[in-house]
Amino acid sequence: MRRLVAVALMLSSAPAVWASSADFDFSCTGVLDCQQQFRGIVEDTSAAINYKALGPAEATGLLGFGIGAFANYTETENPQAWKALTGSEVDQIGMVGVVAHKGLPLGFDVGAFYTTIPGADVDVFGAEVRYAILEGGVASPALAVRGSYTATKGIDDLKYRAYGADVSLSKGLTLVTPYIGAGYVWATATPEGSLANSLDEEDVSNARFFVGARISFLVLELTPEYERVGDNNAFNLRLGLSF
Repeated sequence: MRRLVAVALMLSSAPAVWASSADFDFSCTGVLDCQQQFRGIVEDTSAAINYKALGPAEATGLLGFGIGAFANYTETENPQAWKALTGSEVDQIGMVGVVAHKGLPLGFDVGAFYTTIPGADVDVFGAEVRYAILEGGVASPALAVRGSYTATKGIDDLKYRAYGADVSLSKGLTLVTPYIGAGYVWATATPEGSLANSLDEEDVSNARFFVGARISFLVLELTPEYERVGDNNAFNLRLGLSF
């Protein structure tokens, strides 16, 4: 509950959280085992910066459309690596952004999100394609598979991108639609510029598990979600409109 409260505060008061969030200015000067420390940072980043489910598996439908604001709070598992390479105490990564999705024929949906991390001058964007194997209904669950892509802009001397795949299951219960899912995240961080001389590219892959619930009030909806990527815990919250 404490984490969900923190995420809710991020939605309503974003500037207050950036100071304790991530600093992406890296340096290997005087750092022992810099490559290993860098890998720890990539592990934490891949847990925070991946495409979030933020909704049930059921198909939106050809005329369906949704838009909302979301917040993410991810606990870092390698704070010593952040301290070593950035000089900052980083025990969490927080983001606030916007997300949208659109229904297509034959059970397909597409979606996209954009967020910025002002304290680190980092922009994050991503896209998804989802297919409902079972579209779901009053008496039947929905089952969907998803492919996603996420990338960043604004990290000096570093190119980051991630791919994801997951399967999710949901069942509508009047005003509440709980959902659960699992998949994998594959992330790559490529040092560029001055970092290219001291660090090699890092590829990390981690299992991903998520569970949440869509709470609907006519067109208004609230979606709290818990996510586990590798060893990292993440807490997500979406507030939006669906038509």
